[in-house]
Amino acid sequence: EEVDPFFSSMPSEKAARRVCVSYPVEVRDVQPESPPGVSAQARTVARIGPGRGLFLTEAVKGGDTILVDDPVMIYVDEGKKRNTCANCFRMKAGNKGELPCSCGTCGQAWFCSTECQAASARATPGQGHSPQECALLHKMSRMSKRLGGQEGITLARMLIKAALIKAHDTVRWRQLQDLCAPDGLEDHACDWGVLCLRITELGGECAALGGAQARLVLQRDASNGMGILSKMEEGEEPSLRAGCLYGTCSMLNHACSPNVARFDDFDSADEGNMKVMIRALSDMDAGTELRMNYLSILVGVEERQKRLLDEYGFKCECDRCHLESLFPDDESEDEEQDGKGKASSGAKQPQPTPTEEEEDRRNALALWIAKYSCPAEDCGGTMAPVEGAEEKHEAGSVKRRKLSDSTDDAEDVLGGGGGGRR
Repeated sequence: EEVDPFFSSMPSEKAARRVCVSYPVEVRDVQPESPPGVSAQARTVARIGPGRGLFLTEAVKGGDTILVDDPVMIYVDEGKKRNTCANCFRMKAGNKGELPCSCGTCGQAWFCSTECQAASARATPGQGHSPQECALLHKMSRMSKRLGGQEGITLARMLIKAALIKAHDTVRWRQLQDLCAPDGLEDHACDWGVLCLRITELGGECAALGGAQARLVLQRDASNGMGILSKMEEGEEPSLRAGCLYGTCSMLNHACSPNVARFDDFDSADEGNMKVMIRALSDMDAGTELRMNYLSILVGVEERQKRLLDEYGFKCECDRCHLESLFPDDESEDEEQDGKGKASSGAKQPQPTPTEEEEDRRNALALWIAKYSCPAEDCGGTMAPVEGAEEKHEAGSVKRRKLSDSTDDAEDVLGGGGGGRR
């Protein structure tokens, strides 16, 4: 009897140890050559495909770490600057009150310790809180009322980082330029045109960045940016502590039923807490394209397709989307259960009657989602196999400025691909 691809792709029981994983959001055009910043491990296991995607050069097991990625740029959210360290980006314990150290010159940066403050001042401009950034933040604080509220100030902080990277860090600036910058994704919470003009008025590196480049950075952030959530106490609503842009992880294309997951532990006491890891969800052969889910595996097909088009600029027509579109009642039930779905307006178009095979595949898909969905209430994360000791995570990375969006990963169950890039 032929085995359904769903069951044949499941991890073996020996790799059954699973933990929650956080959410992938980055999008990037892949260059022919291996870009700067790719770890030695990533170069060994993965290669950049000739088009736009990341492919395996050797077989991997479920739970294997395929690559480790460092951030290209991180910036603190204006609303969390007093309890998020400007150097290590860890939050104050308990998420309440100010951190013990602050910059007495600009009054715009706080630190978890004097060691972090000293290390931040020695960092390359654009990383940490350098003297150059301190001076620009001081100027920015005097025009904060003209930047479009808290959202505009946060984006201004990001543009200052980008301007310093352009002037002082060729490798990271190249990585930022490699990120796609699609039109039509402007966040209307503030006026980008006004913001770009105000940034150039700060002078120095910001004037050298220029308005046109500043807009491109905003576009790259809108389509590639990943938010780091604050620690949440019981009953609290999610809020962002920082935004960041990664490089290599953004080469992963989307699949509604993906085969890799992204792990992080931003509040770890270990050095390198801002790294992210890409792990395989099942055994895969060399030549397999690695794909992650830009959205939660729990999101219904109607909402999923709309968000992928609105936020990432492509329409997904994968096997899973086609299958789920045949069962609109499933989506209605899911929305009623999780309370996160949005009621659609207008009459539904008549749907073709599903075949027996499609019914079987729907049942297989439901089992797959149940297998990989974290059972913790309000988590929205994905379960995945992990080799070695169990790891913990903070389920706290979402697409920047999309606080209601849980995003996570799983494995490709239906054999079809998924969406692409612009």
